[in-house]
Amino acid sequence: MDIYLTADTHFDHSRIIDYEKRPFSDNLAMTEALIDNWNKVVKPNDLIFHLGDVFFCKAARMQEIADRLNGRKILIRGNHDKGVSNGKFRKLGFEPFNYYQLEDIFLSHYPQNPDVMRVAFNHDAFMGNIHGHVHSEIEGLDRLVHKCVSVELTDYAPIAFEEVKQYFNFRR
Repeated sequence: MDIYLTADTHFDHSRIIDYEKRPFSDNLAMTEALIDNWNKVVKPNDLIFHLGDVFFCKAARMQEIADRLNGRKILIRGNHDKGVSNGKFRKLGFEPFNYYQLEDIFLSHYPQNPDVMRVAFNHDAFMGNIHGHVHSEIEGLDRLVHKCVSVELTDYAPIAFEEVKQYFNFRR
């Protein structure tokens, strides 16, 4: 089993194409490409953490998309996930959390203040914060602490957890 990360897929969200200058003709083409890219990387027995803002569509369409995504899925809830209950996300195949600790890395939707992470870890040994939310707007984030995995920054595909760990090890 391998572990992967992604964020801010915004499946079926037509306006995100313009907001983020995504290279897709429309929301259907974008969603199909994101599903294909996901399944090329994530195998059925892999674990994937989605760091928020997964869907932007109605419940039936959410189910249709979720049914096509490989892997055991954990969702770190984002600001666009607030209208969906934890029970609904579970029915979609996502185990929802507000944040998550994976080894010595703090997973969240929003970039976190290092002091918040020290409290969450109860010590200074955290390696960093993997997050989404900011999409391509990473200027001003401390690269020693933060790694954004929004799809705009990962070629619209999930990224291996081991690759992100190497990023933090390299930066130390």
